[in-house]
Amino acid sequence: MKKWTSAEAVASSIFDGATIAITGPGGGLLEPNAILAAIEARFPETGHPRNLTVVHALGVGNGQGSGLRRFAHSGMVSRVIGGHWVWSSAMQKLAETGQIEGYSFPGGAIATLFREIGAGRPGVITRVGLRTFVDPRNGGGKLNDATTEDLVELIEIDGKEFLRYKPL
Repeated sequence: MKKWTSAEAVASSIFDGATIAITGPGGGLLEPNAILAAIEARFPETGHPRNLTVVHALGVGNGQGSGLRRFAHSGMVSRVIGGHWVWSSAMQKLAETGQIEGYSFPGGAIATLFREIGAGRPGVITRVGLRTFVDPRNGGGKLNDATTEDLVELIEIDGKEFLRYKPL
């Protein structure tokens, strides 16, 4: 049984349209930088992977080219769901100009959503985000007109309002 594989092998296993979840505490710390660099290097060489969805809870990257910035190439990503976008001005620009779908959700909701998706549960039900820009009545966390799918819904349980962050 092989215990290790190369970053390049991991990068080549990512298919077009895949969803990539990136985690780390932000600011370039504890991120899988070698793998992210291999994915980025593969794209201009092969044109793949394309149309990725990238999900991150915190500010992935160091603001100087690592992390989320590695995916900020036209055609590489079609959607980003993030809790913190500040470390990649290039990705911000793609969302700002409507070249990608962009969502901004609370980092804790995204981190919890990772766990719920892994457990096969129906998403995260919480009061976090009620009456803010994440509330579907106020835009549902959508950053631009290219972003149309509702990933957050307002629900009621025992007469109280909650948000349900849907699994991806």
